[in-house]
Amino acid sequence: MKDKLLRLKTDFPYFCRTCLKIRTKSGKVTPLILNKAQLHFYNKVQEQLETMGRVRLTVVKGRQQGLSTVIEALGFWRTIFTHGTNTFILTHEKEATKNLFNMAKRYYEHFPLKDFLQTKEDSSTSLSFSGLESGYKVGTAGNKGVGRSDTVQFFHGSEVAFWQHASEHAAGVLQTVPNEDGTHVIFESTANGIGNFF
Repeated sequence: MKDKLLRLKTDFPYFCRTCLKIRTKSGKVTPLILNKAQLHFYNKVQEQLETMGRVRLTVVKGRQQGLSTVIEALGFWRTIFTHGTNTFILTHEKEATKNLFNMAKRYYEHFPLKDFLQTKEDSSTSLSFSGLESGYKVGTAGNKGVGRSDTVQFFHGSEVAFWQHASEHAAGVLQTVPNEDGTHVIFESTANGIGNFF
């Protein structure tokens, strides 16, 4: 058991296929087995951690490659295995916020070691674990002040090219992420022309 737990903490692709469930287009709930695009993304994350100690990525994504899925998986992995990790997800619209947060909650609901996670708060916008002092919060980019008050160790900005007030949001959110080893800032988006913040 101890060896398996160590592997879950250190082998992200193994963690995904062993512990995480996703909902497919057909509605089936299946294990998350990383595809080529997802593995490429994860390898870039690892490269930055090894060379800089932290992750600062901007990803232009194609549709249906599963990039949001793997970013949420990475956030969940970091949140439950790294004490004191606050994860914040900011999206372009309420429905997208709901969808990404539901993905994170699905990871939690199907997590085989769920009984070891003591839930402190479980609401429509947050999920936190008392024993770990870690948790999730989500927000939508329509609100100018969103995401400015907390200290965040893992930030996922989704569909950034479609954010309202993108420059203000980015400036505010980036101030919440310390320039410390192990922190992650990931901006991702499909294309939306040129000249916008993304």
